[in-house]
Amino acid sequence: MVVTMKDVANYAGVSKSTVSQYLNNRFQYMSEATRRKVELAIKELNYTPNQVARSLSQKKTNNIAIVAATLSSKFTTELVSAIEKIFSEREIDVIVASTEDNANREKQHVESLKSRQVDGIIVFPTAENRTYYQQLVDENYPIVFIDRMIDNLPVDSVLLDNVAAGAMATEHLLSKNHQKIAILTFPLGKQDSITTRRDRLNGYLSVLSERDIAIEKNYIVQTDRQNISEKLDQLYQLPTVPTALVLTNDMLLEGTLVWAKERGVKLPEELSIVSIDDVSFAHFFTPAISTIAQPIQSMAEEVAELLYEKIENGMKNSGIKKIYPPKLNCRESVKKI
Repeated sequence: MVVTMKDVANYAGVSKSTVSQYLNNRFQYMSEATRRKVELAIKELNYTPNQVARSLSQKKTNNIAIVAATLSSKFTTELVSAIEKIFSEREIDVIVASTEDNANREKQHVESLKSRQVDGIIVFPTAENRTYYQQLVDENYPIVFIDRMIDNLPVDSVLLDNVAAGAMATEHLLSKNHQKIAILTFPLGKQDSITTRRDRLNGYLSVLSERDIAIEKNYIVQTDRQNISEKLDQLYQLPTVPTALVLTNDMLLEGTLVWAKERGVKLPEELSIVSIDDVSFAHFFTPAISTIAQPIQSMAEEVAELLYEKIENGMKNSGIKKIYPPKLNCRESVKKI
């Protein structure tokens, strides 16, 4: 037989509204003795609250969602895990979906999660869905962007200073006298719609321009994850081979390390590398990899707080951009020439 809230109230000798207040942690409306009686009744009767009914009464589900670009990235999984932990401490469940940077899938996930009445959504966005996200802003639906932004769209966003990250990696290689510096990036998306990739590339380009170093178009390599080795082979078949390589995320670092091992390319003797994203294997690898780090915990706390304020207090999106500075970790993968 299913135990109801009325059964708990009768067992404790209180009203149903008192039990409801207890379940919603509104202990200021009851005495300590009443609180203990309700707590005992719930325990003795093995009562489990009807979450659906509670959600309807509160107009909240205590669920939020994260729509990630990929779960193959160690950086992304660490960031998602940090966000999930923060919400878990607030007794809010987190649903995670992955788009693999497919704009249509991204929109489908957000629409589906919204229809399931999650209280708010954190998204790694692509600009192809600009119009849809503007509709959500107009509805004042709780949404925050992480890792990326969409230009001129009033959605609060939390991300790294990606131009600075690309510039920092390039400047570090230049400081070791490298002039032939290539860069490996995932495709930029339609009309450079994936701002993280675009900005890291722009950081690289800006530093070379400032130093009056000729920009070699063949040194700018766009590839998906499956074709990293093929693209690097093509790079190494050029008449002038680069001495250094900027890798714009941890997945490209992983693929490059596999390629170097398979081809017998010695790091850093034959190729110096700097990677954006300071994932754990970077400093365990031999040689330890120089990286550009993102403050994962700070970013997680910021995006969680922004979404929580929208859910709890109805705070509207105003286009706040919380941009964090990158940090260089110098290790052994860069050789001075």
